Amino acid sequence: MQANAAPEAPDTPRPSKSSSLVKDYEAQMKLAISALDLVRSHLTPPNPKTFEFWYEYADGNNAELKAEVDAVIKRGPGSLSIYDVEQFYDQYIRSKHDEDDAERRASNGLGEELKAVHEVLRNYVEHSKSFGDTLSVSMDELTPDATAQQIAKTVQCLIGENQRMEQETSELRSSVENSQEQVKLLETRLQKAKDVSLYDPLTQLRNRRYYDQELPKLIIKAALDEKPLCLAVADIDHFKRVNDNFGHQIGDGVLKLFADLLMKNIKGRDLVVRFGGEEFVVLLPETQLSDAMVLLDQIRKKLQGLSLSVRTTGQTVGNVTASFGLVQLRPDEDKSSLFERADQLLYRAKEEGRNRIISEID
Repeated sequence: MQANAAPEAPDTPRPSKSSSLVKDYEAQMKLAISALDLVRSHLTPPNPKTFEFWYEYADGNNAELKAEVDAVIKRGPGSLSIYDVEQFYDQYIRSKHDEDDAERRASNGLGEELKAVHEVLRNYVEHSKSFGDTLSVSMDELTPDATAQQIAKTVQCLIGENQRMEQETSELRSSVENSQEQVKLLETRLQKAKDVSLYDPLTQLRNRRYYDQELPKLIIKAALDEKPLCLAVADIDHFKRVNDNFGHQIGDGVLKLFADLLMKNIKGRDLVVRFGGEEFVVLLPETQLSDAMVLLDQIRKKLQGLSLSVRTTGQTVGNVTASFGLVQLRPDEDKSSLFERADQLLYRAKEEGRNRIISEID
């Protein structure tokens, strides 16, 4: 008796393209509603730029932006100003648009130039094949019984073909040399576009993106060399008050002044990064915690000792101070833990009166 075949399992239904589109639409609508709620709850202007800013924040894919905004929001209601929104938009959204456009233009130009080189070489191969065919035909015509007239005609044909090939070879060489120059130029532009994306446009310091690339390397090097690595998070005290009282242009001047002060007091192997807003990170390879403390205190005192005023009006800005959180890398520690410890100490410095350095030995 023949056994009955087992019934075939029904095919697992696959989501249709339309259902995927519906899910995407619903997810985007949810983000849009969240963005509008954030515009309302933080009393920010309901314009397209602000909406894009909050949409990017709600999406969560821009981790740097989200971390920066969260750090400001946690200070309390009203801590996120319109100026902050504009600064974050320029740093994380508009600059990304500009960087992407520059890289895209350079990449597209490079691709087009390579296509042109390929076309030149393809034409040359075709002409070379044509020249080979002509040579083959001419050899067939040069038989032992060929007449002097036939030989002269064949030789004349070969001379003409040879001259044509020399001309085309010269043109090919010129085209390839020109393309090589264009490729080098486009590669330089592409690299420049990538390099620009690693700098803060206001202070000309390295930015958060560069920090994220470089810190893991410094951690690995410190472990391999068995050398110390210190990290400090610095924040300008009452920076919002400077912006509110004197305007964003003066605030930008204070940021640049502090950036210059940091840069003038570090060594070549050290690194200063504008982390975002009025927050900076100082990385000190091969530096003990005690030595880092001395260095940062020198910087703190120099900043405190400056008496600032508005050049155009003579209006006194007064003294500007900064607070620091300082830590030294621990064995097997990752970059997130290292920064978080320094950030917590910076918060303590703020809580304990500002204009001070709190290290992990305090």
